[in-house]
Amino acid sequence: MTRKNRSDVVAAARVLFAEQGFHGTSMRDLGKELGLMGSSLYSHVVSKDELLVDVVREASSRFQVLADDVRQMPGTAAERLAHLIHGHLQILTEDPHQARTFLNEIRFLPESERKEAVEMFDLYQQTFREVIQQGCASGEFQSEIDVALAANLVLSLLNGTTRWFSPHGTHDVSSLGDEIHQLLTTGLGNSPAVSLQ
Repeated sequence: MTRKNRSDVVAAARVLFAEQGFHGTSMRDLGKELGLMGSSLYSHVVSKDELLVDVVREASSRFQVLADDVRQMPGTAAERLAHLIHGHLQILTEDPHQARTFLNEIRFLPESERKEAVEMFDLYQQTFREVIQQGCASGEFQSEIDVALAANLVLSLLNGTTRWFSPHGTHDVSSLGDEIHQLLTTGLGNSPAVSLQ
């Protein structure tokens, strides 16, 4: 049997946390998954909390690299938004277990780490707000858009794909990103929005 290291433990944790939930996963489950018993497992990690922190930090750093890339890239708001959309979907689909753990289990982090994760996510979301604001200012997007709300809605749409997207379905990640970008930048129709109130 190949000797296990800490990265193996973290990798197993993100799968079990995604499939069973943080509270639904025990250290015994992790040991069984890895073929490690008792003290052998604890020689790599002290607690589940520690593992969740590692998984969330790994995911956060991947999203932050994408945000940094977009902040530095030239181009129109639509082009930069396309890069954000495709990059975000790539992160979600390259490691779906990591993504699902990040999106669904972050609330179970210890308080100080949860605060850090929320701050990192807000910094990431700020990139979406900046790109949308650029589009409003340039005339690419409607000027009356609520930028903060729009950023929330775009991220909700993207993150929601983890519940239904399959790489074996009609769309691959690239074409899915194209479809979402098209929908967000041109909408469903040609008419101005109509208030239903």
